[in-house]
Amino acid sequence: MADVASMKAEPDFRFLTRIGMLIWALHAPASQAADPLTDLSDRYHRDRRRLITENLSLTAAEARAFWPLYEEYEHDLEQVTARRRAVIAEFGENFDTMSDAMAKKILVDRLKLEEERGRLRRIYLPRFERILPIKKLARYYQLESKIRAAVEAGIAEELPLIE
Repeated sequence: MADVASMKAEPDFRFLTRIGMLIWALHAPASQAADPLTDLSDRYHRDRRRLITENLSLTAAEARAFWPLYEEYEHDLEQVTARRRAVIAEFGENFDTMSDAMAKKILVDRLKLEEERGRLRRIYLPRFERILPIKKLARYYQLESKIRAAVEAGIAEELPLIE
């Protein structure tokens, strides 16, 4: 049996959920000042990176190769995230007068964005695989999934159901 003191605690994703919700909430109106959003976004990305660092145990050589690719992946993912924010904003703008056509458009847009996110994960998989041993890569993808689930849960909690 493993020594309990030497075992890593399960990562706490609650802070990412809260930050993620705030980023989404602040992003909706284009007229809002960018500073609070930028500050929250920066903190969110720092916290993500810290969580990955604490739970991935990269060697120095792995880290030198991993972090630049991670940054590239995050940049590409941000393009999908920006479109997702736009879909959420459209949902909010049309919530009170939601037509069947608008509900369908939002639904289809959401599904396309989920497919795009999955496509990016598949595209980056062989690139990350050249850098990390497969178990470490699987752990990284688990961390990404947990972060995503935490943020999604926060967003889902804030968005009302269509009536």
